[in-house]
Amino acid sequence: MTKAIWTICFLLMFVLVVVIGQGVISSGQTKKVVSGVKTDLPDLDSNSLQKPPQEKANAQDPKVYAKSAILIDETSFKTLYQKDSEIKVPIASTTKIMTATVVLEDYPDKMKDVVTITREMANVEGSGAQLRIGEKISVESLLKGLLIVSGNDAAYSLASYLGGKDKFVEEMNEKAVFLGLNNTFYKDPAGLDDEGYSTARDLAILASYAMRNEAFAKIVSTPEINIISEDGLVLHEFKNSNRMLRDEEQFYYPFAIGVKTGFTLDAGHCLVSSAQKDGHRLIAVILNTNENTLTASAKESRKLLDWGFSNWTW
Repeated sequence: MTKAIWTICFLLMFVLVVVIGQGVISSGQTKKVVSGVKTDLPDLDSNSLQKPPQEKANAQDPKVYAKSAILIDETSFKTLYQKDSEIKVPIASTTKIMTATVVLEDYPDKMKDVVTITREMANVEGSGAQLRIGEKISVESLLKGLLIVSGNDAAYSLASYLGGKDKFVEEMNEKAVFLGLNNTFYKDPAGLDDEGYSTARDLAILASYAMRNEAFAKIVSTPEINIISEDGLVLHEFKNSNRMLRDEEQFYYPFAIGVKTGFTLDAGHCLVSSAQKDGHRLIAVILNTNENTLTASAKESRKLLDWGFSNWTW
């Protein structure tokens, strides 16, 4: 199945979810996205989706200490928990989910391209992949620096190489419209500009979409990896910023399989996470934790995912 047909299937599935009342987005958003799309695919029906999970009797909502949050079942798209999930807020480096999606979908033939890191690419503020001026590194390796260690330098390097920052951010916003993320707007490829925004619900939709890409899913589930530059001169030791993936961390979660952390002063500590247990996959989004610590987003995410697996049946 081609990527174009696969994407149409994903969007049509969201339309169906809305119709049967189990979705995480509104019908108005989805119809806007897919109107005018011509396809020979057969119409989807209720048998195309997994039966949504059911909440156990006497289950009580968890106490989530964050400004906004959501938990969805990735297969049925049913919302299991939400807290102010429609509020538009800055999302910091969770922005990089879309950055990677644009690279993987719009530039698949560029993965092996070698990028020469310029001073402008290397000298980006905030978290970095420790890229060096003059280093030669592949687009594929930059993606790993983007998603594993949340490299702002990797984000700007990718955007600069693939047409320039402004053009690339425009593509990010076009993709957001295409996916029906009507409460999302990007200002830069790294999430440094807090005038960019999204919602917990939109991020859950985007994460669900992105995790269907095998290359993306493989990278975001990687606890740590060593990357050598194409000229063999630079070694990068990448450890995942998502503490739920690393077994030496306090809030390690054995079922975690991704996805992306984020932090700025305005956005607070954020985490979009995914976990799989007994054949079922959940996606949790935690934005702006009450607690201002490096482990707060992992703590709240693990709590929410554990609650989902314990209080819902499939």
